[in-house]
Amino acid sequence: MTTRYLMRLGKTPFDVVDPFLTLDRNLLGTNSGNLIYGAVAHKLFSTKDTEVDANYYRINAGMAAAVNDEYDGFILPLANAFRPEFEGQLLRTTQFLERLTIPFVMLSGGAQLPLDGDPAALKAMEPTVKRFARAVLNGSSALSVRGEMTADYLVSLGFKDVVVVGCPSLALHGPGHRIEVPAALEPGAPIAYNVETKDPFGGDVVEDAERHYAATYIAQEHGTLELMLWASDPYAATDQRLPLERSHPQFTGARAELFIDAYPWLDRLSAMSFSFGARAHGNIAAILAGTPAVMLTHDSRTLELARHHGIPSLVRGTDPDPTSVQELYSHADFTEFNRGHAERFETLSRFIHDNGFEHIFDPGQESALAAYEQRVEETDFQAAVRPAWIEDPPATVQRHAVLQDRESRRKKEQAELRRTTAARAAKSNDRITELGRRLDKAEKSLAEAAERRVATAESRAAKAEKRARSMEKKLATVARQAGDAYHRAERAVRIPTRLKEAVSRGRREG
Repeated sequence: MTTRYLMRLGKTPFDVVDPFLTLDRNLLGTNSGNLIYGAVAHKLFSTKDTEVDANYYRINAGMAAAVNDEYDGFILPLANAFRPEFEGQLLRTTQFLERLTIPFVMLSGGAQLPLDGDPAALKAMEPTVKRFARAVLNGSSALSVRGEMTADYLVSLGFKDVVVVGCPSLALHGPGHRIEVPAALEPGAPIAYNVETKDPFGGDVVEDAERHYAATYIAQEHGTLELMLWASDPYAATDQRLPLERSHPQFTGARAELFIDAYPWLDRLSAMSFSFGARAHGNIAAILAGTPAVMLTHDSRTLELARHHGIPSLVRGTDPDPTSVQELYSHADFTEFNRGHAERFETLSRFIHDNGFEHIFDPGQESALAAYEQRVEETDFQAAVRPAWIEDPPATVQRHAVLQDRESRRKKEQAELRRTTAARAAKSNDRITELGRRLDKAEKSLAEAAERRVATAESRAAKAEKRARSMEKKLATVARQAGDAYHRAERAVRIPTRLKEAVSRGRREG
């Protein structure tokens, strides 16, 4: 009998979709890093006689009944789920989990915090986070999280059942994965780098990479995919050395790449000598490919992952800003990663087992593992996306860019309208539910009060009847006593008459 699991994914690793549909349907979840941990989660739970389907990021309370009927379990891989922009999705997920009757497990969530771990920005969404955590704990042994900073945050909210498992993406190859670092990185070597587009930094080291190495920008953001397909300008570049606008040599030279499938991304990075940047999964992808990488940590997400897994890193604002690739490469020390990887894998494995699931690296799953890896080898994935407009006339490129910018604004406005409407609907439903609870409570209180009043009235009536019966007895006694007194009085009245008659008889006789 086949076991069926539903998993929160934009798509399964074997859903091969062209770049334009990927962009239009947002199958990356705005960031291709989701492909990496999604692919690994899918592999982990693809055990013998098991099918794992994607929910394509669709989740709401109304789906729960059908999921309960059609599936044997629900798997919830998460990334930085505790952030204000994700609150609506987190609430819908909570409402869905509250209605599940099948086994489910959350696979590592994370909080979006600054480097100092201050959760002030999450204060407004605390009720949603608490409700989500309670829903998870109602069906799972613990809240699994990506690192100690997220664990501390949840503990501060009053939740003690928290286990740090790191990012499941590093379990792709099981417990035996290692990284060997060559002694030197030769000038001109092929290297990859990635950039944080929301808060870009690292211009010096990117400039050095472009000048002295065969550097490839491996982009991840939804906005950059749009740029590469439609020549739009989704970012405002303050440092022209960073690849944020289509005029950058990485785009005009068609060197930049973005992957819409996980496994080709890993294959590409396996050909690189080094990788660096601020994107967590951009560097994790390199590590999974066997390529040394250094992460430029800039928030709690990147910092706690680097610390937990022993990934070489530099902390923005604390460590000196790197100015050269060679300087970064000197920090590529994987001693801790290699030493503790098997132990960290065992922590994740134990958590999965504690929740009643198996994984593909368990003993007895060798045939499932071989079949899965064979399927990966046989799948014809999409090639890397590169700028599609290089050979188009400038006027055409500009026209496409303007039209796409308009379309993007329209989609953002519609998405915001949907989010606002959904949030209002959710709040209305919550208010209706609360009013229903209050009405039920009021009706119960009224019914109890009425019962108490009836009981009191019946008690008083019973006492009155008892008093009436007592008074009737007393009246009967009084009436009887009065009758007796009357008869005695009558007898008393007749006594003088009899005496008089007796005297009169005595005189006559005398």
